Amino acid sequence: MEQPDLKQNVVTVVQGEVESTVYLADGDNLLMGLVRANLPVEFFCTTGKCTTCRLRMEMTGDSAKPPSETEQYRLGIEAIAKGYRLACQVFVTGDMRVFLP
Repeated sequence: MEQPDLKQNVVTVVQGEVESTVYLADGDNLLMGLVRANLPVEFFCTTGKCTTCRLRMEMTGDSAKPPSETEQYRLGIEAIAKGYRLACQVFVTGDMRVFLP
């Protein structure tokens, strides 16, 4: 039986002046996708507790679900309003831009 084609989402990764593109299927975890692409993203726990995978992102309404309770607690409303999310808590459902330090 053939597997259905999964929608590929475009994740544009910005590192200073350099941009690269990562294609992730609907529902892929952003952190794991960046790690698989060998991009230099810091992380430790993968559960949102340590916040080391905190990254600024530009998303549309369909890029991912709203921030999780963990993100709201760990990052706070002000950081989330500035576009910060925890990569380990983001499951990609649309195109986005991610800024690496």
